[in-house]
Amino acid sequence: MARSDAALRSARRAYERAHVLSALRALALAAALVAIAVTVHHVSSASWLFAAGLAATLPALAWRGGPWRRGAFAGVLAGLPPLFVPLLLFALMHGGHCPSCTMGPSLPCLIACFGTSALVGVLVGSRAATDTWPRRFAIAAVATAALTGLLGCATMGLGGALGVVAGLVAGSVTGWVVAGRAAHA
Repeated sequence: MARSDAALRSARRAYERAHVLSALRALALAAALVAIAVTVHHVSSASWLFAAGLAATLPALAWRGGPWRRGAFAGVLAGLPPLFVPLLLFALMHGGHCPSCTMGPSLPCLIACFGTSALVGVLVGSRAATDTWPRRFAIAAVATAALTGLLGCATMGLGGALGVVAGLVAGSVTGWVVAGRAAHA
């Protein structure tokens, strides 16, 4: 009996160690994303709030495991286009980059935040529909995609932030519905 208890404790420690290591990797990823965002974008107090949210959410979902972890890392990938598109658009339009931007948000930048978020939202929704736990995957993916995208688009204020969130939610629902219909056809 003592031998099976020791084996059970050893298996439990290995299981817990794997979850903690996953959370630490996620924290390192969040720190790298924040460092990139601070380097390429104008930093505001809202940016720091979203950075703290990402640094808390990503490791928690990674530690949780399963569809939460899969969705969280898929969401980070989905959040990269909204993180970088405003920077690229501003560079093309004005020949500079966001840290030197003294202008307010422009309509093309706001549309770019909404458009890229909606496009990646469709991918998130369609991928979530194929997961074994679609709701958990979708919740984790939309949360981390929004927080990652907000590191870039929130630098334009409330309009950019609303563009990211509305685009992701609308796109995710659309992707989920389309993927669900294709599965039942």
